[in-house]
Amino acid sequence: MLGAAAIGLSFPFWGGVPGSEQNIIPRFASQWYVGKGTEEQPTLQYLVHYQDKEFLAKMHFLEKTGDNEKINLVVDDKKTGQHLEQELEIGQAFVFIGVNDDLKPYVQALDKSVFSVRDTLTGPKYLVVGAEWGTTFVGKFNPKLKATEYTDTKFEFGKLKTFTISYKINEIENKLWVADNIPLPVKALYYNLDGTVDYSYELVSLEGNCKIFPQNCKS
Repeated sequence: MLGAAAIGLSFPFWGGVPGSEQNIIPRFASQWYVGKGTEEQPTLQYLVHYQDKEFLAKMHFLEKTGDNEKINLVVDDKKTGQHLEQELEIGQAFVFIGVNDDLKPYVQALDKSVFSVRDTLTGPKYLVVGAEWGTTFVGKFNPKLKATEYTDTKFEFGKLKTFTISYKINEIENKLWVADNIPLPVKALYYNLDGTVDYSYELVSLEGNCKIFPQNCKS
């Protein structure tokens, strides 16, 4: 599981094109942070595996009201067939507010998987291969998160240019993938220290993001 973030971290500087590891971060280098792109009001649907759960979670980001943002959450349980839907809010720290009892087990699973990134990746991070993204704490270990790869990644809906953010503990490597202007990671695979899978998720549908798919926008 993603651990809590260290505070006041320093970051080395890398540069060049996004996929090449260099020595200085260029001024034009883009940065990613949790919530980037929500102003486009995208709809993200994930396939989530957490413990014994397997479900689809569709999130439509709506308008902001002060520090909170409205979000329509639709859950379809792949095992039980249960369908749940609620319009609720997420706070500035991407914490769900006002979740009904039926949805709580699924929101807890989202908190431990898709949304767990909020506890580790604090503040903007450079989208440059080689850039350090902070330190995570897993038991007695405190490995550094690092952008290790820039590539085209295939999804059910098409390709996205993604950065792999990863760390290793002994032979175990935990990874998540982010894409610029998408507010949450688009994919992740995380293991426990004993080598069993902790959780995994993948974006299976993306709608309404004009910066990623200009064809979705009206002329």
